[in-house]
Amino acid sequence: MPHSKIISGLDIGTSKITAIVSQYFEVENKLNVVAVASVPATGFRKGQIVNLEEASKTLNQCIESAERMAGFEISNLHISLAANYIESVNSQGVVAISNPNGEIGKDDIVRVIEAAKAISLPTGKEIIHVIPRRYTVDGQDGIIDPVGMNGIRLELEAHIILASTPALKNLHKCLEEIGITPISIIYSGLTTTKAAATETEKELGVAIVDIGGSITTITIYQEGSPTYSAVIPVGANNVTNDLAIGLRLSIDEAEKIKLRLGRIIENKKYQDEIELSQFGITTDENHKISLQTAVSGIIKPRLEEVFSLVWKQIEASGFSESIPAGVVLTGGGSLTTQTRDICGKIIPLPLRLASPPKIGGIVDEISNPAFTSTIGLILYVKDNQQPQTTKNKKSRVNIGGIFGRLKNIIEPLLP
Repeated sequence: MPHSKIISGLDIGTSKITAIVSQYFEVENKLNVVAVASVPATGFRKGQIVNLEEASKTLNQCIESAERMAGFEISNLHISLAANYIESVNSQGVVAISNPNGEIGKDDIVRVIEAAKAISLPTGKEIIHVIPRRYTVDGQDGIIDPVGMNGIRLELEAHIILASTPALKNLHKCLEEIGITPISIIYSGLTTTKAAATETEKELGVAIVDIGGSITTITIYQEGSPTYSAVIPVGANNVTNDLAIGLRLSIDEAEKIKLRLGRIIENKKYQDEIELSQFGITTDENHKISLQTAVSGIIKPRLEEVFSLVWKQIEASGFSESIPAGVVLTGGGSLTTQTRDICGKIIPLPLRLASPPKIGGIVDEISNPAFTSTIGLILYVKDNQQPQTTKNKKSRVNIGGIFGRLKNIIEPLLP
């Protein structure tokens, strides 16, 4: 059997929580999804925990569903998240080369990263990522890896991503209650970029915009590294809520209309009024809706508001003139009808709609933009961190006495 490792992840979105388990074959550099489970984000609001008990139940339900599909228990995993409390800063660190002969070693890299981290943190914030962007050795900038080079002075420009300390403590508390140990906490803008943007786009300069349920993340890359990360508190749920109110429908019915309107409009075989049955909605009465009202009166103004806020944020970043690759748009909100047209009118940059790349395994239900950050999570971990092995996995259930001993004997024999 080819040597493989397991990558388990939990993507905490604003409308859904998704657990994903994949098997990575190192020799073939092949990734197969062996389990995936998604549940509504009950107990969360805009990515933050608002009810500890409900949030714990939600996380436990999601992980248990993935465990049943995978056939083994999950005790630790990587977590991607986005919420209003995410923010970023760029920082610089400077150190003198410690080696007497002037050769830069790994310890110098560690010291200059620590120097870049020495920033004044806002109250209640902590650092979750320090991403080196470029090094400078004795005035020579643009160096990607200075190890082994000679010099006297080493400088680093780093991108630092911050998160709320109380929010992270609440998340850790929920995970601890259900017996899960988080291996790493990853900003979902980074995982989304991994699945949505090409290396060429990141090198040229690009803004990756992920429209979620209640929030939208904006991550700007230049010269292959992130240079700006932000979250705005609007998303596709705003469109759904307005449709529900304006058309006097339930939230679930409004969501179906939001996602299926595009295909109906493309067919161009409709009158202004259309029956709800065309959207897979069954009603006792012959209920019809006006497409003109739904699209021009409700969806368009809401999307214009979202993209106006996105463009305002990009301009405020100071990088609007230096992202020639334009905007890569993804996330569940990008599936809303006329998203491309409306975004193109608001944001004067090249635009591309992105779906996650094709990988092996059980991916039929997640091969769409709504799961870009989920697939990006396992891709990010594969390339940036050490996947966990399947050996010596600890059960999340405490089994004592003879049952525990039997488990320890039998478990290593399982495939």
